[in-house]
Amino acid sequence: MALWDMIKKGAEEGLEALKEGVSVFMAEAGKKSKIIKKKVELSSVQNSVRKSFLRLGSVVYDLHAQGQQGVFDQTEVKGLIDQINNFKARVREIELEIEAIKREEGPKTPGGTSEKEPLPPANQTN
Repeated sequence: MALWDMIKKGAEEGLEALKEGVSVFMAEAGKKSKIIKKKVELSSVQNSVRKSFLRLGSVVYDLHAQGQQGVFDQTEVKGLIDQINNFKARVREIELEIEAIKREEGPKTPGGTSEKEPLPPANQTN
């Protein structure tokens, strides 16, 4: 019976380790998924910034070509500048959100360690 008990105990420990490993893996996968979603959102906002800059340049040039004075006092120009500033603020927010996600700790194992902590080196025979 002692041999069977040792086998059973080893199997239970192995199953528990597998469960912990899957839990850590799923947490990391969820974290990576969040980061990817934020990066897609970031790319979209950055694209909007580029489009707004192009539109602003076009409007300013057209007004200049028409001989308009006080180009920066024009409603459309002010609106585009505000829009660009808002987009740039959102870019910064998203970048901070990505950094916060990267800093999130993973699930703790019953031993009290997080998946971020390095594992001890494997036994080596010399």
